[in-house]
Amino acid sequence: MTTVLPYQIVQAPEPRGRRYGIFIAANGPNTLPPHARAGGITYEPVSCGYSRIFDAVCHTDQPAQSKISDEDEDWITADPFVVYATLLCGPVGHTEEEFSTKVQRRLANGEQTSVEAAMAAILLAGAVPVTPPGITLTDTVGELEQWLYGIQPADQGYGNVGCLHASPRISAYAMNEDLIVQDGPLLRTRMGTVWSFGGGYPDDGTIYISGQPTFWQSSDVFVSPPSQVFHQESNQYHMIAEREYAVAYDCLAASATFNWGITT
Repeated sequence: MTTVLPYQIVQAPEPRGRRYGIFIAANGPNTLPPHARAGGITYEPVSCGYSRIFDAVCHTDQPAQSKISDEDEDWITADPFVVYATLLCGPVGHTEEEFSTKVQRRLANGEQTSVEAAMAAILLAGAVPVTPPGITLTDTVGELEQWLYGIQPADQGYGNVGCLHASPRISAYAMNEDLIVQDGPLLRTRMGTVWSFGGGYPDDGTIYISGQPTFWQSSDVFVSPPSQVFHQESNQYHMIAEREYAVAYDCLAASATFNWGITT
């Protein structure tokens, strides 16, 4: 006679840790103030602006020059958004506390990807498109870094550390072309630009470069009280966990397309 035994319930294995992404590459998390959870935030950036060269007139025969006056930088705004996770489940087999914990862990599993998608959306809206001189990822990254840091071709001359934003697929090509340097928890180019690889960025070959990115999050996660979201008719808990966020980048952004898979 064959005896069929039920499965043994055991403790679930814990994840090794959160993957590399914008939560490591960006400044933050900064606390999103209560008012900003609905109204957003604005700040006057301190990492923007560039310098110019002026001749020491007394040591030349050149006529006196006029120094150029550059306008002040615009204030940066960041609109709030909500990242949420849900759980629809019957009451059998778990306590209300376990349901609350499970929906919070669902949120923790997915919120970095959602924040990356929000950053990608504002980069799409504000980035200047540039064209690499060749088809390799090195060509693409070099053109983006030249655009951000160089006087040529765009007269930007960003003097601080920038950030490259790309999909996970790009990381494999970057590693193959020796474009990744491990710096503690950060991944950088040899120029020092921080990589932000993440599942929320587009997977169509688009790579962005920007001034330093920052994210804010509310200090607490809202979890719906189980007793208030139990539907008698369906005998189901409709759980939700959510947290407010805002994202921004300083000063400048550009984009370029890497046509991965093309070898000639």
